[in-house]
Parts: sequence; C-alpha cells; structure tokens
Amino acid sequence: MHELLLFASVPAHQHHELLQQLAGLTAMQPHHRLERRLVFKAYRKPGLVTTRVGASQDVQGADLQRLNKMLNGGMYYTQVVGPVTKADFGATSSSAMSASHDADVSMSGTDQSSYCYENQPWKLEFRDIPEAGTRSAVTTRLMASASLPKGDIAVPMNAWGYSFVTEYMVEGDVFVQNDIVIFLHRVLLYPQAESQDLHGPRRQLPAYHELTPLERTGSYVLQAAITVQDGSNQEMMKTASQHLFGLREQLKSAVRLEQADRLSLDTRAK
Repeated sequence: MHELLLFASVPAHQHHELLQQLAGLTAMQPHHRLERRLVFKAYRKPGLVTTRVGASQDVQGADLQRLNKMLNGGMYYTQVVGPVTKADFGATSSSAMSASHDADVSMSGTDQSSYCYENQPWKLEFRDIPEAGTRSAVTTRLMASASLPKGDIAVPMNAWGYSFVTEYMVEGDVFVQNDIVIFLHRVLLYPQAESQDLHGPRRQLPAYHELTPLERTGSYVLQAAITVQDGSNQEMMKTASQHLFGLREQLKSAVRLEQADRLSLDTRAK
C-alpha cells in the first residue's frame, strides 16, 4: 500500500476555529483520538527474523504476511501503536504515585486508573522513507500495518530483532472526507521521573495533566492522508493526489497544506 500526504502547521490559537471549519467541511463531529506510540529500532540483519514467536500465532493470514515482509525488510525504526482513553491515565502525579507505591496503595483503596497493560491492544505501523524524485507535489511513501498480540509487546518485538527506543503520546481529532483522513493532532511527552524504567514500555500511565507538548508553543499538525492499495496504478495515484489538491484548495483560507520535507520523515535506522 502507498500513503499520500499533505501537512500544515496550525498555531494553538487557531485550533478551535479550525476544528469547527473541518466539522463543517466534512459534515461530521471530530473523533477524538489518544494513542500510545512506541518506537522500536531494528538491530538484526534482514532475513534473520521469524514471526513464529510467543503469542504471534494470534496474527493470522494477510496480517501475518504483511508483518513478515515488514520485519524482514531493511533496518528501520518502526512504531507500535495502542489506543488509550483519558480514563486510562493516573489520577495523581507520577511522584505521588511513586510515594503511594512505597506506602502500599492497595491498603489505601486508591484507584490510580483503569489502565491494564496486559489488555492493551497494539498495531505495528511501518512507514518507509518518502519516495524521491516524484513530480507530484504530495508526499508519497510505502506503508503497511498489522495487528499484534495484546499485553507486553516488547518480548515479541525483541525476538523479531527490534529493541525499544522510546515512547510518546499523540492526541488529536480525526475527520473523514470521502477517501481523505484528516488528523489534527499534537505530540505529548511523558514526565521525566527518575524512578521510571526507560528500558521498556511503561506499564502505568501518569496523570494526564503531566503530559507536555513536544512543541512548546502548543501548535498542532494537520495531516491529510489517502491510502492507495495499489501504488503501481498510476491512475489511482493521480486521482488520490487530485483529491488532496482539492482539499488544499478548500482550506487555503485557513491553513497552507504542503508537501513534507522528505528527510524529516526518514525512518531508516543508522
């Protein structure tokens, strides 16, 4: 599959107004999305990966074939994505959670959150470096995704030749206009707690108010994307590009949708 994209930077003060404009344009209410995004780095040479590990038998059929192709490819960073809700975040700060742990929170009866790491669903998302030398004014890249087993995903990822690097949160709102998925979002970072084990994914989430935007000004990113099943079909690719150009024209009075810098989306592990 191929993904065609346009991007725009949205200042914080324009966020609410743009949400209203997108709701009117797409004739739908925004679908709020919160995601854990875990970054893994490939460390084994291509061809040495096998998917016959642990609970990977839960991934069947076409998903397994796509997963096998992705994991046996070149040395890339890849993301494991898991949806969460605000109810999954802790009710108290990370420092308070650490102190309450020492005091045995089970005796105090305090429920920090409803989050259960063992039941967290995951999806592997592979995004190649955008294609170079294309005449189109949109960003085009090869992409694939596959469902993964729930729970501690670090174990099968390590067995497949991927080591955990870091994680962050993405928060935003999704709109759909015909075949275009519009995602107005921002990246949120976890608080840096000295007691936090950074060698693997977090098993508990901190209080939501402790998350800090990566972009200190509070700005958002508007992403417009179309997925084309057959990237070799030039007619389909041209039609998808034209649809993105049409959206760009509709939103030109509010934001400027542009092609992204190719190297800023480089996913290769060096």
